[in-house]
Amino acid sequence: MSEFNASRSMVVITARELLRKLGRHFEITISAYLESKYGTDIEMVGDDPRRFYSALEELFGEFAAKIFMYDLTRELNIPVKSTDIEDLLKGLEMYLGE
Repeated sequence: MSEFNASRSMVVITARELLRKLGRHFEITISAYLESKYGTDIEMVGDDPRRFYSALEELFGEFAAKIFMYDLTRELNIPVKSTDIEDLLKGLEMYLGE
């Protein structure tokens, strides 16, 4: 049995909520893309934030992917040095305990 990770769950739930705020079609589009290309769904953000960011970047472009990751770290109140994508990803990884 796998161990429950509250931080991972919060990241995934928050990501889903952000996508729903943008519109259900975004959640559906991203889920379908992740499933077809990577064999997973939005849970990827809690398992591998960098890979999730890359998938968003492939699908919507660098700017949209960065804004989504910024909003995600902000919603989770994760302290970051700057809004640079590397700092956002490092903050998210630290939150996840990686």
